Amino acid sequence: MDKEEKFDKKGIGFIVGGAVLGAIAGYLVKKVGVKNIITVLKAKDIIPHNIANLISEFTSKKFSEEE
Repeated sequence: MDKEEKFDKKGIGFIVGGAVLGAIAGYLVKKVGVKNIITVLKAKDIIPHNIANLISEFTSKKFSEEE
């Protein structure tokens, strides 16, 4: 009862599709900017203001490795 599980085309499609969507999202964030995206999401009430403020706080901080 050896059952070989083959890696089907559907699994490869999900992996490649996820990589493509991730690359597109990364490109858009780099071009538009995190602050502009947060501003739009906050203005349209897609995310609550307190969460947007928390994200803005984390993105504005510059962490140094030497403290």
